[in-house]
Amino acid sequence: MMGRRVTLKEVAKEADVSPATVSLVLNNKPSRIAKDTQQRIRDIARRLNYVVNENARGLVTNETRLIALIVPDIENMFFAALARNLEDECQEAGYALFLSNSNDNRAHESAMMTNYLARDIDGMFLIPSLETYNHAHELNVQIADAHCPVTIIDRLVTSHVCDGVGFDNVQGGRLAAKRLLEARHRRFVCISGQPHDANSNNRVCGFVDVLHGHGIDDDDILLLSGDYRYDGGYGLAARVVEFGATGLFCCNDLMAMGVLERFGEMGVDVPHDISVVGYDNIMRRFGMLSNLTTVEQDVHKLAVRSWETLYRRIRRHGTGKECARADWVTLLEPRLVEGATVAVRR
Repeated sequence: MMGRRVTLKEVAKEADVSPATVSLVLNNKPSRIAKDTQQRIRDIARRLNYVVNENARGLVTNETRLIALIVPDIENMFFAALARNLEDECQEAGYALFLSNSNDNRAHESAMMTNYLARDIDGMFLIPSLETYNHAHELNVQIADAHCPVTIIDRLVTSHVCDGVGFDNVQGGRLAAKRLLEARHRRFVCISGQPHDANSNNRVCGFVDVLHGHGIDDDDILLLSGDYRYDGGYGLAARVVEFGATGLFCCNDLMAMGVLERFGEMGVDVPHDISVVGYDNIMRRFGMLSNLTTVEQDVHKLAVRSWETLYRRIRRHGTGKECARADWVTLLEPRLVEGATVAVRR
C-alpha cells in the first residue's frame, strides 16, 4: 500500500512556523526568512519525505513546469542528442520535458501539438517535420493560437509567429567547400538530404556558391540526393567514383558513413583518391567516425540557446506580459572539425 502524502501544514507544524513560510522556503521564493530557519525547514521536509504537490503549486503560480518537445525522428542521432541536451537544460531549471516523435509527418505533428497544448504545458520546443515546409501557414495558425510560448529549433520553417534557433547552414556549406578547395580539389560531388529540406538546400547553396566563386564550372560539380540516410550514401558511392570527383561533401555524417563503408569495399583510398567532408559531427558522441573531417553543429550550444530563448518567453508570459510572438531568429555559427579524410590533391 502506498504511504500517505505528507502535507505542507505538517512540515510547518514540525518546524514551528507558518505554512506560508514553508511554502516560501521550499519553492525557493525570495524572503527575509533567516538562513538557519530555512535550513531547518528543508531538513524537516527531507526527513518527513515531503514532496511538493505540483498540481497545487500550479494552481497558485499558474505554472505546470512541463515542457513539450516534438522531434521529427528520434532515431536520428542529431535529434536524439539534442533531445538529451534539452532535457538536461530543462531539468536544471526545474522543468520536466515530455518528448514525442512526429515521424516527419505534419498530421502527426499537428495532433501532438494539440494534445500537449490541452495539458497546460508552460512551453513547447518544435523541430518541424519535413512535410511542414509545405504547410507553413497551417503551422503559423496553430502556433498563433497556442496559449504558451513555442520555440522552433533547427528547421526554421516559420519566423513570423515565434522564436527560432538554428545553425547557419549556408555558412556550413561554405566551410566545407573552402576546406576542399584549400586541398586543391577541382572536381566535386555534393550528396544532399531530401529535396524539400531547406537546411540541406542551404548547405548545398553555400557549398556551390564558394566553388563558383573560385572558378569551378557546373560541369565539375555533381549534386546527388541521399535522403540523409546511411543507405543513401552507400548507394551513391559508385556514382561519385564514376564522376571522377576527388572532393566529396556529404550534408550529414550518416551519409558520409555509408559512402566511406562502400569506398572501403571498392578499394577507394580515402583521402588520397577522394577527400570527404561530412556535416553535424554528431557521430563522435556515439564512438564513430572519429577521423572524419566534418562541419560541426554543437548540439549542446543549440540546446542552451534554445532553452534560454524559450525560458525568456515563459518568464514574460508568467508575469502577465504579452507572449511576444516576434521573429527572434538566432543563427549559430558552425565550425569545421579537422579529421583524416581530407588530403591535398595529388
